[in-house]
Amino acid sequence: GGPGLRVEVDGPALRIRRPMQAALLFPLARVGRVISSGQVDWPCEALLACAGAGVPVVFLQRDGAGRGYLFGGDSRCRDPHDLLYTRLRARLTRPGGMQRYSEWREAMTRAAVRALSRQLGQQPEECDPARMRQRLAETRQRYAGPGPALLIEGRLGGLLAGLSAELLAEVGLDARRWPKLDFAFDLAGDLAALLRWAMETPVLAALARRKEPDGLDLSIERDLITVFERSVADLRRLGLDALHLLRQRLET
Repeated sequence: GGPGLRVEVDGPALRIRRPMQAALLFPLARVGRVISSGQVDWPCEALLACAGAGVPVVFLQRDGAGRGYLFGGDSRCRDPHDLLYTRLRARLTRPGGMQRYSEWREAMTRAAVRALSRQLGQQPEECDPARMRQRLAETRQRYAGPGPALLIEGRLGGLLAGLSAELLAEVGLDARRWPKLDFAFDLAGDLAALLRWAMETPVLAALARRKEPDGLDLSIERDLITVFERSVADLRRLGLDALHLLRQRLET
């Protein structure tokens, strides 16, 4: 985002305009998700074009904090039977439904932290999520400095929120279904938080190599996106597996 940045519709594509720069064209058929950060002029026609194409839009503050989501139709859905949606709506209305959801989130978090702990060569007793998160934050600050480390964390959160929205659209949670899931849960945010654990190793590796000739400066948004996109295939697999396990837990 930034002053003067505007999103327009150009046939089956989005046209991004920025003062003093050439416009950029993005065919919606090739766009999986849109992340709108900070000051962006969004005409209604552009939002409706994204909704019609089934492309979710995530709105973020400049620091990466979430502001909201726009989900469209079901054209991107790969689950014709709406299995996750059906289970969420049926189970979360029953006594103990939210407890099952919390158990899924906690179990997935423990599994993610154990996997990361093995990658980092840590002992099993060091797998407490809160302690792990604190140590990782301190490590990032040592590499990048406090200010850049916070910037990296915020922007990474925005990228993960966008991917989570894309995956939820693929499993059938679209604009028609979300209003019917009127429960006190944040599936998009929880999924992004789970996927964040899988990004810790690539981020730390890139920070460790930042001073090498081919190193990347993750405080530059373009470089951070490069590291993120290299991991998208693995993140998609992990995210879809996590959603499948959620559906299984809600079926029992």
